[in-house]
Amino acid sequence: MKQYTYFLLLGLIAILEAGIFFWSVEHLEPLVMTGAVIIGVLTAWISRQMVDDVITDERSHLITEKASLRTLQVMGIVLFSYALGGVVISIGGEMFGPFSYQIARFSFLLMFIVFLMIIVYVLFLSWYERKFGAGGEDEE
Repeated sequence: MKQYTYFLLLGLIAILEAGIFFWSVEHLEPLVMTGAVIIGVLTAWISRQMVDDVITDERSHLITEKASLRTLQVMGIVLFSYALGGVVISIGGEMFGPFSYQIARFSFLLMFIVFLMIIVYVLFLSWYERKFGAGGEDEE
């Protein structure tokens, strides 16, 4: 498969995912959307394996790694700050009245997700350090 065909297939998958999303929201069927996302990701991954041209090289891998790390750091800080602000707002309950409880629940859920994201990051970091031997050993 050519790289151009691969990118056209990705665009088609994205359009189908958007259509399935709208149908899923309209018919209140979240499992259909979940299944569609999993199938779409698997289809994109399998089709990427079939591309004949070179899609990535070492430079693009390095750029992707740095962009991914910075995205993780920035979004972790933003989401944690948002969750912390929600907790502070919900503690001063008079401002939002009966909605304070829902704001607090959502904020604590968001904090849990951020902490889970940090745990997953640390697990992957330690796994890759063991795999590639970057555990602080002196190489001579």
